[in-house]
Amino acid sequence: MVSRIFHSLGDQVFETIKELIVSNAYQPGEVLQIDKLAAEFGVSTTPIREALLRLEGLGLVQIERNKAAVVTQVSETRSRHVWEFRRLLEARVSRDAAVHCTDEEIESVREKVLKVRDDPDDFDHYLESDVALHSLLASRTDNPLILDALNNLSVHARRIRYFAEKGPFREEVLEAVTKEHLEILSALGEHDPDRVEGLVTLHLTNAEERTRRALVGGGETA
Repeated sequence: MVSRIFHSLGDQVFETIKELIVSNAYQPGEVLQIDKLAAEFGVSTTPIREALLRLEGLGLVQIERNKAAVVTQVSETRSRHVWEFRRLLEARVSRDAAVHCTDEEIESVREKVLKVRDDPDDFDHYLESDVALHSLLASRTDNPLILDALNNLSVHARRIRYFAEKGPFREEVLEAVTKEHLEILSALGEHDPDRVEGLVTLHLTNAEERTRRALVGGGETA
């Protein structure tokens, strides 16, 4: 699993609650009571309130009049919007990565992806490789607005996919994604921006379609 450095108690509380929402431990529509969360985490209500405000800014919760927070819903419409925006941004920044990333950087990510191919049952390896690849694709843009947007979109995309898949991805999904990741890395190694952009767009389109099928299969209709 990718390690995180927390700079404050508030950051730790925020990241923990965010991951619980993304992993669907806190389900869409669930009410998050501030006092209850404070007791659960063993902290005062202040970092909980701050964390919920930040999560509202990300669109993961909606704070109600009584100051409780409700986990936002997952829907086909929301999924479509998230994947469309992510395709636009990530396909764009991937062109810069194709031109400027180094062979050493590409090989470092390839080693992580190959671990997933060799051991598809280890979901932590998949998460590490997925973060590494998409971080590499965004590594050559210096636009902080694009980077913030991509980080937020990645959170929502992961949450939607976990919700649709009812947990960690099935082995056949990991195998398909790993194949796509290796194809993207191969194109990066050729430093071909057109090919990289096309493969990234196809990869994200396939991810959206897999998510859509899983959402429909789970009876989600919104």
